[in-house]
Amino acid sequence: MEFYIEKHSSTPVVAQIEEQVKFAVMMGILRNGDTLPSIRDIEKQTGVHHSQIHKAYLALRRSGMLVLTRGKGSVISTATESPHTINQNCLQLSRQITAEARRMGVSPTAFGRYLSRHAQESERNAPFISFVDFRGEIAVQAAAEISRLWQVPVAGLSFSEFKAAMKEGTLTPKILVNHVLHEYVRTLVSKRKVAAISVEVRVSERTIQQLAKIRPGSSVLLVHYSHPSHRVRYMVEQMRELIPSPDVRILSASIGRIPDLDGLLGSPEYDYYLIGPGVRGEVPHDQRRNPRVVLIDPQLDLTSLESARIRAGVVI
Repeated sequence: MEFYIEKHSSTPVVAQIEEQVKFAVMMGILRNGDTLPSIRDIEKQTGVHHSQIHKAYLALRRSGMLVLTRGKGSVISTATESPHTINQNCLQLSRQITAEARRMGVSPTAFGRYLSRHAQESERNAPFISFVDFRGEIAVQAAAEISRLWQVPVAGLSFSEFKAAMKEGTLTPKILVNHVLHEYVRTLVSKRKVAAISVEVRVSERTIQQLAKIRPGSSVLLVHYSHPSHRVRYMVEQMRELIPSPDVRILSASIGRIPDLDGLLGSPEYDYYLIGPGVRGEVPHDQRRNPRVVLIDPQLDLTSLESARIRAGVVI
């Protein structure tokens, strides 16, 4: 993996390194068990002082994305946490409730059905878990998928809705957030009784298959939301990694600088248009079926999601 550092960027070097590792995981360039370059190798490649690189690696380890393995160095990890403690606590609580129901002269099985209905109504009115993303469409889709897998209600919140809930004091006790935004959200809720839980999100296999079909010699435009220049550069390089043809020309444009996206997508100005996850909500539905338009779809990483389930207190 190569790092692209802009030393004069407003984004600190440490944050740039963290971002690039997180984006590489999202794009599937780095996977569970992959080893990151050594601090010394990155220092030689970028000219960044080893102390800064060390800080970035430490931050990634704190967020649960890296583990230090003897003889291998820093390794990408999606290790699942042990469910032992939460299962023990639930068993103890179940025994207490069953004993109390018997003491009251109520059938434990009948009370279990009553408790289930009451709990479902309570969680519908006051959600316990939410999934937060900058874009509401992505948050709602991810929340629906997690609800289906876990069989519990999960609310989807855009970042503006999340900030409003934070201001009103109505945040859910557990907040799921993709690994790129996790550290930022965790910092925002650090003084509240709220747990920010990282979920790894990757580019879907369908997207990777579509990128593999891009013809040699094509011109490609990556459409994204406004980002610092170092991040845009890195996003373009990651797209280049995923497109097999080496002679594809990739340019980028912020959605804010495109006055007529529908017209652009229907024009022959570029052979293909890559639409970033945060921008897909701006794409007209008829253009989503355009074979020259590739929507970069996010996909929840199931191993990471299993770890998040345990931290979110969901027993299956």
